[in-house]
Amino acid sequence: MAVSRWALWVAMIVIGAPELWAGSLYYRYPSTNGTIVIDSSVPPEAVPRGYDVIRVDGSIVRTVAPQLSGAERKARALELEVAAARAEADAKNRKWDESLLLRYSSVLDIDVAKERAINNIKVRISILKSNLSVIKQQILSNQSEAAELERRGEEVPSALMNTLVSLRREVTTTEQHINGRQQDLDEAARGYERDKERFALLQSQAEKQLRYYSSDD
Repeated sequence: MAVSRWALWVAMIVIGAPELWAGSLYYRYPSTNGTIVIDSSVPPEAVPRGYDVIRVDGSIVRTVAPQLSGAERKARALELEVAAARAEADAKNRKWDESLLLRYSSVLDIDVAKERAINNIKVRISILKSNLSVIKQQILSNQSEAAELERRGEEVPSALMNTLVSLRREVTTTEQHINGRQQDLDEAARGYERDKERFALLQSQAEKQLRYYSSDD
């Protein structure tokens, strides 16, 4: 049913049949050749092109958007994914900024905190290395004792062998702890440097805003 028939319906209302048409809903959709069609239903093949549900006076009740193609859906999904990632990054930056401004008043404060944190980690590493040295000395002592027993043709006690196995495990575990603390040290240093750069940026932005508002005065 073409637009001209819509005009006929309107004319029927004008000449005296509003009570028959006032509550009716119709559908307006584009045809394949680009013209606008108004009808009492939407053909299935026209649904993907989208349509409006309208009243007899032409006011829109509801709009059904055109269906997206496969490529358009992928592009839209990618767009939403990028927007979500950007929003997440912005939220993290806001949280980071708030934390920096609450903890520090200057870049010097961050340097002091960095030095304190790094020294604490270095102390832990030093203790672990000291423990490792003691364990290795115990291993050497027990190995010497076992070797001396073997030279004398005596059987090495199982307790001594078990102690050696346990000590070697402690060496492995302690070395792993030392490597972990070293990674903590490197990450802490990088983290404080990132904090310094971010804080300096925030400080620069605040100074620019202050100069801007001061110049307005």
